[in-house]
Amino acid sequence: MHVTAITMEDTSFPYRLGTECVEEIVARLGERTASRYLVVCDTTVGPLYGRALADRLEKEASPAVLLTHPVGEIHKHIGTVDALAEQALAEGADRRSVVVALGGGITGNIAGLLASLLFRGITLVHVPTTVVAMLDSVLSLKQAVNASYGKNLVGTYYQPAEVLADTAMLRTLPVRELRSGMGEVVKNSLAIRPSMIERLSAELRPDAQYEDAAMRWIIEESVAAKAEVTGADKHERRDGLVLEYGHTTGHAIEHAARGEVAHGAGVAIGMVAAAEVSRRLGHASADLVALHRELVAKAGLEAAVPALVDAAEVKSWLTYDNKRGYLPCPPDTTPMVLLSAPGQALRTGRLPLVPVPLELLGQAVDTLAAPARQAAAATVRLSPAPA
Repeated sequence: MHVTAITMEDTSFPYRLGTECVEEIVARLGERTASRYLVVCDTTVGPLYGRALADRLEKEASPAVLLTHPVGEIHKHIGTVDALAEQALAEGADRRSVVVALGGGITGNIAGLLASLLFRGITLVHVPTTVVAMLDSVLSLKQAVNASYGKNLVGTYYQPAEVLADTAMLRTLPVRELRSGMGEVVKNSLAIRPSMIERLSAELRPDAQYEDAAMRWIIEESVAAKAEVTGADKHERRDGLVLEYGHTTGHAIEHAARGEVAHGAGVAIGMVAAAEVSRRLGHASADLVALHRELVAKAGLEAAVPALVDAAEVKSWLTYDNKRGYLPCPPDTTPMVLLSAPGQALRTGRLPLVPVPLELLGQAVDTLAAPARQAAAATVRLSPAPA
């Protein structure tokens, strides 16, 4: 496995990436000599990888228990964490137990928060199984779950001891999740690392069929992009805020869709909305908007708010964005990451954020929702009248 040292201020941990390296993952976990391994995954990953990993750890290392939670964003809340904590304690978890977060970003956040709370903090190891997790969520110290008022509003910061990633696990992902991961990759290229845009444009596949070598390059470049902005900002409160590009509208779409829109798909729409807002404010050119649309399309993602999402509800959730409070914004504005060019974030002082009128952002959302509304209206007109 290729090892990258992830350093964030005074925090560091190894990120190990390989292909078909389950044997090494088991060996690395076994070296931790845990009193008990708490393998946390959802009910989809459990049968695919969770049961086998827990059985291998039980046989070759120490007692292991499989803790599962329901699939989906709708279950990413404090009640799920509480239920898993009760299960873990009932199974004999103690301060020498190791939480193994096996899954995507949702599981990573749930398990990360669980590890930070059990006995006020026990060892956490990420074994990501999705693209979003491998190149984004496991590289953050943020461990949070959703509240009724929005995404990731309840949580803390907690460091993993290690990340162990096997790209072979991505082969069982549905196309929806692979495309979602590419939404975050496009974000990294546009907001942080424009040097990867040319090759990324050639590597992206609308059908989401990626060779292992291409996937490793994509993940390694994204890891490098994230390291650029978190090395001196482990809590992502300064330069690291650029990682929120596309997330203001993207999170609102996710929340309004109640799990029907994947995270990276929401971010893709959110980036196009942000580019359009920047253009309307006079900071960005039409070419930048076109570049956003081109990369999003090559990743097999949509640049429009889908018909299943109520645009009015999206605009309502915009007022609960988790970046509120970083800037002294008037009540009719919200702080956003905007670009003037690839890799060039607009700033207010030292922060890569600017206040954006909610009315203007709402207009951009309406513009991106219009194609879906027009298509739905056309379908109704073409439907035969009832007999």
